[in-house]
Amino acid sequence: MSERPSWDHIWMSFAHDISKRSLDAKHKVGAVIVNEDNTQVLAIGYNGDQKGGPNKRDSMQVGCSGFIHAEINALIKCDYNYPKKKKMYLTLSPCTVCAKAIVNAGISEVIYCSFYPNSEESIKILSDAGIVVRSFAA
Repeated sequence: MSERPSWDHIWMSFAHDISKRSLDAKHKVGAVIVNEDNTQVLAIGYNGDQKGGPNKRDSMQVGCSGFIHAEINALIKCDYNYPKKKKMYLTLSPCTVCAKAIVNAGISEVIYCSFYPNSEESIKILSDAGIVVRSFAA
């Protein structure tokens, strides 16, 4: 009998699949927000332009894509009145602006797959707010 995949594995795989919707030539990022008992997907997001936008990077410089980040796209769709704790799965660790938005959204745990350069401050923002932050190890 084969071993069942963990919920972390399921949700991170889903985040990677969602990231394939991005048209970003540099970083395809996916986000999935689920409830704490893993019974509901509450929201998804990937990086890209506004609806109807050109989906073309403004710049290849780090932090200058001009795209709405996957985390923000997922948070925009999330029901903040949902009574249970929420977890966010990310293919890439968040920037500081997204970390601040995650704090304000009431997310209780953030799990990321790859570490985005210079995101130590973002991790600190989340940790200082009492959010559990961990790296996903496949």
